[in-house]
Amino acid sequence: MSFVVQLSGIPLIGVTTWPEVAEGRAPRFSVSRSYFEAIAEAGGAPLGIAPLQEKPLRALYEVVDGLLLTGGGDVDPAHYGEQPIPELGRIDAERDSAELLLAKWAMEDNKPVLAICRGEQVLNVACGGTLYQDLPAQQPSELNHNESAAKGIRGLATHELLVEPRSRLAHAIGSGDHRANSHHHQAVKDIGSGLTVTARSEDGIVEAVEHEELSWVVGVQCHPEEMWREHDWARRLFQSFVREVAFASQPVEPQVIGALTNRAS
Repeated sequence: MSFVVQLSGIPLIGVTTWPEVAEGRAPRFSVSRSYFEAIAEAGGAPLGIAPLQEKPLRALYEVVDGLLLTGGGDVDPAHYGEQPIPELGRIDAERDSAELLLAKWAMEDNKPVLAICRGEQVLNVACGGTLYQDLPAQQPSELNHNESAAKGIRGLATHELLVEPRSRLAHAIGSGDHRANSHHHQAVKDIGSGLTVTARSEDGIVEAVEHEELSWVVGVQCHPEEMWREHDWARRLFQSFVREVAFASQPVEPQVIGALTNRAS
């Protein structure tokens, strides 16, 4: 458990950021404030983690009690053994490297993880899975998986999130159908080792995964951080995640075995 959490009693959650370069401005790291607001509202303390070199990245990782992998650009297909297709979007080697490391470390340490959109894809690749580099080109459907973005309303619910019962996701938000937004052109294809699919959209595209053995590693393809104010299921997802992080961050007290206390000296 981190020193900060011991002092504050609030679980500290690392939120991945990304490099951004704009003409006329100094290079910077960015992240949508929606992630921070959703975590804070659910009772956690968000801490931005920049895609740094391994040593400082590890230092930041050690401080946090849970990890949120954010949305964003495409994952380089080299990480899952494929050549890029023409429809592949912008990739960022620094971000890929950092987030794949963070995902692997968190799973090795059984830290709770919430992986959102690109984050779910990073999680799947970290487990050895593959992605559709571009859904319209490789898995065409009548459903527009980028409709919320196309209409310029980030929280706009455009399709169903069909959640499997008896899953961690179902325990957090309820099984059955939930209305979700959609901001992606990539998606999970072959499922990574240890992961299982816990939700799909109407056309069968993977909308959520979770780790079968670890305590709480959940990925969703939609953007609940843009929906929690209007949609109870999205708010419950962040609340469940923060509760799991808080539980996992508690120190384990040593147990006194009664028979030993009565042993003659």
